[in-house]
Amino acid sequence: MSDRRRNGTRDRLIRVATGLFRRRGVAGVGVGEICAGAQVTKGVFSHHFPGGKDELVVAVVDRNGADVSGQLAAFGSGDAADSVQALFRAYASAMRLKGNDFGCPVAAAVVDGATSTAPAISAANVAFDRWRVILGERLGDDDMGALVVAALEGAILLARAEKEPATLERVGDALAQLIEPATRSAG
Repeated sequence: MSDRRRNGTRDRLIRVATGLFRRRGVAGVGVGEICAGAQVTKGVFSHHFPGGKDELVVAVVDRNGADVSGQLAAFGSGDAADSVQALFRAYASAMRLKGNDFGCPVAAAVVDGATSTAPAISAANVAFDRWRVILGERLGDDDMGALVVAALEGAILLARAEKEPATLERVGDALAQLIEPATRSAG
């Protein structure tokens, strides 16, 4: 099997799992369903993820963590409060486009402690920490970076529960109002 084909299959498994984990959480999705969505057999799945679903969860968290890090870096230009507002609005737009159940696969890896593994928790911690650092650098305060990550994840949960993406916008607007004076005085 060529490397491109092998990587394509692995990428497809990660992409399918990411979508399913976003909507139903890690515990709510089985390997058979992931294989069906990716149009592969369980043998092919095992070839790409010999550590099973636990290894796939870490790959999903790593991939999404890196993707979001790139997106956060793109929000780095302009006013800090405007950047935070844009971040929350972007997620609200994605939720409107993809459905009210569009959650965070990184959070999904740790939210159900009964099924979370140490490697998945560690990978999620790395992703969240990377986001916190990027935002902290942008906002001039590491604690503010942590606040934005926590507020975003909480707003995603509220928006899903309410089936209302506008919740993300309201939280982002309120957070931007809190951040603006703090970043102005730090600058």
